[in-house]
Amino acid sequence: MTVAAADCPHAEVCGGCTYRGVPYEEQLEIKNKEALDLLFSQKVTCGQYVGCAPSPLIAAYRNKMEYSFGDEVKDGPMTLGLHRKKSYMSVIETDGCRIIPPDFDLIRRATLAYMREAGHGFHKKRTHSGFLRFLVLRRGQRTGQLLVNLVTTDEETLDAEAFTRMILALPTEEPVVGLLHTIYNGRADTVGCDEVRLLFGVPYYEEQMLGLTFRVNAFSFFQTNTAAVERMFEEAVDLLPDISRQHVFDLYCGTGAISLALAPRAAKVTGIEIVEDSVTAARENAARNGIENCRFIAGDAFEVMDSLAERPDVIVTDPPRMGMHPKALAKILSYNVPEILYISCNPKTFAANAAVLTGSGYRLDILKVYDNFPYTKHTELASRFIKR
Repeated sequence: MTVAAADCPHAEVCGGCTYRGVPYEEQLEIKNKEALDLLFSQKVTCGQYVGCAPSPLIAAYRNKMEYSFGDEVKDGPMTLGLHRKKSYMSVIETDGCRIIPPDFDLIRRATLAYMREAGHGFHKKRTHSGFLRFLVLRRGQRTGQLLVNLVTTDEETLDAEAFTRMILALPTEEPVVGLLHTIYNGRADTVGCDEVRLLFGVPYYEEQMLGLTFRVNAFSFFQTNTAAVERMFEEAVDLLPDISRQHVFDLYCGTGAISLALAPRAAKVTGIEIVEDSVTAARENAARNGIENCRFIAGDAFEVMDSLAERPDVIVTDPPRMGMHPKALAKILSYNVPEILYISCNPKTFAANAAVLTGSGYRLDILKVYDNFPYTKHTELASRFIKR
């Protein structure tokens, strides 16, 4: 692997961009080999393998960032940024990050300065005490809309009016359409929610993709690189050329992007998603785009499938990084559908699931790999399994 001087000042300490300093073409070769090696390790053969496709954008491509409040060294000044590489406790500031839009840096710096001046402290993971937890920034890549979400405990009081004035006065290139204050007192070091307070605007941003308009709520899952995932979804949907008379189950459907792309081609689409906020957004997105043959059900994929009397003709699945739960995978196999469209954000768990599918009467017909996260170690893929 060829490594040149990195163009990011945080490359040595930040845990984000594994391949910063590696030429982009070489990154694609590495990711292509990793995907093939994982299939080989599971003894999965593929009818047609398409190598790793480059991202349309390789800079400022992220439409979401979750920044943590903390300190870089124990008892040091409060920081707001990303975790140091191989460190759970240390948080580094990330000025000049190459994979985010400039407005994210501006809002992050201003929020940190404001909270320091206001005398607020950050939430400490070991003692589970303190106020400030996360700053979550989201952006519509096509609409330019910004959504700001400050996550705290209820241990201190935020001057909501002053904080709102500060955020709205920032010289951002794009408009802030929503500002939220989320209260979360849970022990998990994650962006949870006990209460949401809307400080300004609306609790969502809008995005345009696949010829559709999506409303993305504060806690809804939406793909990180809009331009890249749009191409992946378009090519994935094309792997199912004739579904005009078929009922499609779309598992782990998120805010409904794939479901709504499939709906004009299918007789009916049922989307299943465990995050209720995403299901609410998916239903709103279907109504907003005038799509009536799509329904969305909130719940665990296996439990929902097990409760439905209807059976699918085709299954589409886009599970989280841990892949499909064995119960959900067994339920899918019980339907004996002729085609399964499997989209994955983790080639490792995909390869393990693929081994089960190919060992249970399916053939991996085609696999396409996509670099939707340039400079990081992550890839996504789209594949089609056909019943033998």
